[in-house]
Amino acid sequence: MRKVTGRRVRWSDLRGYPRRVLHIVFTSLMVVVAVATVWFAGYVVYRLYSDQR
Repeated sequence: MRKVTGRRVRWSDLRGYPRRVLHIVFTSLMVVVAVATVWFAGYVVYRLYSDQR
């Protein structure tokens, strides 16, 4: 187990983690950002049309 310190995480520190774990983490972050972007775009369109009435 790695010792938790207050220093910044460097990319070289991630070498010990399995590639599959990193792939899952970054892919899930990308999916979350994509879903949030689509939701926000839909919300903006909804507000634009609902305010015109």
